[in-house]
Amino acid sequence: MAKMTTTAAANEEISLYTLFSLLIKKWYILLGFATTFGIAAIVWAISQPNYYQATVLMMPAESSQSVMGNLGGLASVASIAGVSLPDDAKNKSKMAVELIKSYRFLSEFIEENDLLVPIMAANGWDMSANKLLINEDIYDENSNKWVRKVNAPFAEKPSLQEAHKALLSLLEVEQDPSTKFYKLSIEFFSPEISAQWANALVAKLNATMRSIDKKESAESIAYLKRLISDTNVTELRKVFSVLMEEEVKSQMLAELKSEYAMKVIDPAIAPELKSKPKRLLIAIIVAFLGGLLGVVV
Repeated sequence: MAKMTTTAAANEEISLYTLFSLLIKKWYILLGFATTFGIAAIVWAISQPNYYQATVLMMPAESSQSVMGNLGGLASVASIAGVSLPDDAKNKSKMAVELIKSYRFLSEFIEENDLLVPIMAANGWDMSANKLLINEDIYDENSNKWVRKVNAPFAEKPSLQEAHKALLSLLEVEQDPSTKFYKLSIEFFSPEISAQWANALVAKLNATMRSIDKKESAESIAYLKRLISDTNVTELRKVFSVLMEEEVKSQMLAELKSEYAMKVIDPAIAPELKSKPKRLLIAIIVAFLGGLLGVVV
């Protein structure tokens, strides 16, 4: 039995040595595959346009004073009466992150800024002329017409749903777990446009959140006024009065604060260096994979 084990180990060593010797002997095959794949990767990478990423650093805006603290012992009375109290911190950050990715928000942003052509037809950026390059097979700049060839249900002119998906692929919103700061990034062909869109998105986000809260506060104030006039219970009237006072404060903050939901710590600026493609890294990885294919061959 021991003799058979020794023989198997010897055969394995001979096989590995034979394989290694074969690879050394056929080094030109490995080199040929690696070189061919590497050159092909470089040619492909060079043909790809540069992308530039602009980032806005922001943090959730400070919330108003806690309603629960202002109510004191009347909070239990409000609960018994069936009145739902606002969240303690009125933290809108989570809602803001989801809102900025939503179809309604981004489609409005595209329409308001006339971004359908840049998002759906641009395929590069002319650095010397500081101008976006438009794909002629998609959009004819001379006649200002969409000429792309697509199958149903799509039309020559892209829909807002298509544009929403395209812009969403350029957008990234993430939170740093350690600092709780948020980063909103836009990656696009033009560094200037990347910065413009990133800053404009944050500005629209704050304006939209402010508009939503103003509307909700106005509706709440009208409702609380009716509750105050309809009840004779002194404690409940006090509760409704405190709640209405907080809603009035919320309206005042919405009127005064431009950075309502997110406070900008560092606005986006036009980046000098591209974010992708990383051409050297692509060439190295593809050349390595070519070498592995050469080993198989």
